[in-house]
Amino acid sequence: MKSQKKKIKISALVVLAVSLMFAIFIPVMFQGYSLMVVNISLIYAIITLGISIMLGMGGQLSFGGLAFMGYGAYFVANVCTGRLGFKIPTLLALVLAPIFCAVLAYMIGLILLKLKDTYFTFATIALVQVSFSFFMNYRPLFGGPDGISGIPNLSVGGYELKDNNHWFYFLIGVLVVLAIIVERIRTSAFGRALASVRDNDTAALTLGVDVYKTKVKAFAIAGMLGGFAGALYVMQGNFVASDLFAYNNATQFIIMAMVGGINNTFGSIVGSVLITILPEAFRSLERYLQLFYGLAVILLMVFMPMGLSGMSQQLGKWLRRLIWNPSAKKAGGAKQ
Repeated sequence: MKSQKKKIKISALVVLAVSLMFAIFIPVMFQGYSLMVVNISLIYAIITLGISIMLGMGGQLSFGGLAFMGYGAYFVANVCTGRLGFKIPTLLALVLAPIFCAVLAYMIGLILLKLKDTYFTFATIALVQVSFSFFMNYRPLFGGPDGISGIPNLSVGGYELKDNNHWFYFLIGVLVVLAIIVERIRTSAFGRALASVRDNDTAALTLGVDVYKTKVKAFAIAGMLGGFAGALYVMQGNFVASDLFAYNNATQFIIMAMVGGINNTFGSIVGSVLITILPEAFRSLERYLQLFYGLAVILLMVFMPMGLSGMSQQLGKWLRRLIWNPSAKKAGGAKQ
């Protein structure tokens, strides 16, 4: 028990140290457009946290996060620009957008989660396609292909987030809070119910878990996180267009979660940052990116099915054995 607590403390300290280094050095190393890309990667990380809950904890592959990101984005775009005949403060819109998307996701989840496994996944793909069609063609609410511009900056307590540095520190704070909440969900009764559904839904049912409602709640939480990411995205860029919400972009969030580790909160964030930043760093190879993505996912699933977080955990175990218990290693070697 003590060794388990020690492992948890060490991993928490490593995560804290890496996060602090990221927060200190990134604004020094990146400025202007580069820092904006980093900010977008942090916003995308919020969606991958939802994928971590649905796929990592619950074993349900859903592409629907992008659709709810769109609904959150257009919700803010409409209520903050006066397109509906009224305006509300940006901070209130930021609070209401994820609530709106959670309710919407809950109602859609009640229908889609009647389906199981692959059928559910196909239904979420259809959800993304239908939503994209709305965003692309219905001008009164979504602006059509022209999108919606003039979305005001986020204002928190009279302090307006105007530049990329402001947004970077704000998003770091938001991600830390969300990561703690997701970790709490993972260890809560709801998280354990989700894990039992993932491992064997028939066994979970016999243990008294309401499998259907547990999946619907997870879908609503993922939708809420997607809506929150969409709200932040449009306030940071002051513009929203339908191109972002096409199906092709939905797959990249799944890849982000898989690269980082689908059942690891910190890994999901790392995967999002890497997959968003690397194409910018290797822009000259843009035409080959889909090929690299495909090969990377195949290699990950074969050699590191738990992603970078799984690899780091294996490396951590090896280092602990090497540093703190070298005699056991020697004894094991002698026996061999």
